[in-house]
Amino acid sequence: MALYTNEQIEKANQTNLEEYLQRRGEILKRRGSEFVLIYKDATGEHDSISIRGNLWYDHKNLIGGYPIKFMEEFYGLDFRGAMKELLNGEQPNISGKKDTEIAVANKVEVQKSEKPVFQLPEKADNMKHLFAYLLQTRFLSKDVVQFFVDQKTLYQEKQHNNIVFVGTDQDGVPKSASKKSTVEKSKGFKMKCTGSDCSYGFCWRGKSEQLYVFEAAIDLMSFATMRNDDWTTDSYLALDGLSPKSLLQFLEEQKHIKEIVLCLDYDAAGIEACDKIMDILAEQGYGANSMWLHPLYKDWNEQLKAEHGVTAILPQTHPKKDAYHTIARKLGIMNANTESPYMKWRRQEYQKKGLDFYLEQIKRDFKQAEKSVKRADVDTKPLLASILRMADLSVCVMCEIEKENGFPILTTYQKLIVQIEKEYKPYLDKARMERRIQEMKDEIGHLRKIDPQDALSLFLWARNMADMAMRAEIYMKTDYEQDLERRTRFEQQQTKEQIESEKAEPMTMQMGG
Repeated sequence: MALYTNEQIEKANQTNLEEYLQRRGEILKRRGSEFVLIYKDATGEHDSISIRGNLWYDHKNLIGGYPIKFMEEFYGLDFRGAMKELLNGEQPNISGKKDTEIAVANKVEVQKSEKPVFQLPEKADNMKHLFAYLLQTRFLSKDVVQFFVDQKTLYQEKQHNNIVFVGTDQDGVPKSASKKSTVEKSKGFKMKCTGSDCSYGFCWRGKSEQLYVFEAAIDLMSFATMRNDDWTTDSYLALDGLSPKSLLQFLEEQKHIKEIVLCLDYDAAGIEACDKIMDILAEQGYGANSMWLHPLYKDWNEQLKAEHGVTAILPQTHPKKDAYHTIARKLGIMNANTESPYMKWRRQEYQKKGLDFYLEQIKRDFKQAEKSVKRADVDTKPLLASILRMADLSVCVMCEIEKENGFPILTTYQKLIVQIEKEYKPYLDKARMERRIQEMKDEIGHLRKIDPQDALSLFLWARNMADMAMRAEIYMKTDYEQDLERRTRFEQQQTKEQIESEKAEPMTMQMGG
């Protein structure tokens, strides 16, 4: 099999992503020394992907790297598709194993540019704009604002009168800073200062064992404003986004912290980040002493605004968790309707064939789903029906194994889907349809290795299949349309470029003749 050489892989990874994405018609906005990519998914519009030359990083999903990986993650291309695109159709040059080729691609290192020196923006002579904005527009307590001003972690920039939030190490040395406009019409303007070390965020180090964690500095100060006690006894940290990097650094330095309260935004991004950070904290030994304290509105400043009679943004749920709940309810309702044709057929076939009926039907439904995905059927209803039946039949397998508990089948069924739903975490559910189908195929292949008498292994297999099917159903109802649109736009652009290239060739030949 022909493979791409190390030189070809390095060449592809040297592609300037800024220029490439602009040619592709993607929306890029300059933010300081880098660009951010504006894109949409089921949770809304995002600007979480930073682009600088041939490097990228997704702050929302905490992944990044070079162009090949970007093409795989953002456009859903496989390795060869990414290489062909980045090399303008250039073909592989050597023979070997595909696995070796991909391994080499992952090891290719591009020369890193030197990190710029961190320097705080120059301070203004006064803080009129800072106090006016934070007190009158954001309704923060003057005492709270003055507290951080006195700590020299909050001040007004001289050049543009922006607010500067300073992150310090445990010795009080500034390590990072971010700027925010004091002009309400420009409330979207927020920028990390050049050279900032993201391991340090805007914070207050208290003496108690409790730490409160926020997405933004203004949310931190809003929470402190709403407290009626001596809030300075506890510790506070603003992540300046959703990366847990500064939190882990804080815990490394502040060994006395025992309890962590995540006060992230009550929206899709905050919910997703909370699940992820809670898992990270559990790995660090804080699992039993960490919790999510969500605001009554979208964030803590919105709650503070509401207390002052201002119309505030309401909390927002996660569309994937909503979709998972809808599917779980659908399965429950379906099983409650025992006289439906599907339920009668299922019951009759089970009585004739036993547990093997469920297992063989799962395989048949999977084959139907696999064919539908390969054909890229425009009508997705048959695909959705096949996947839903796979989820239902997998839960039925679990119910049969749990028969000895003595509960009615419907009660057991409801209990099991509630348990599966409870453990669902959107941040772990990022795959596209092709990968989901492959994972289900692998799991069905794994069934051959399970002893039919091994009830526990069979139960875990069925649970995994049910979850896979339900997540695939969620993907179809949330991200599938956006991913398909992005892929279609990408392919249309490729076709357009190919047509233009073919038109140019005869002209070149004529001129040469």
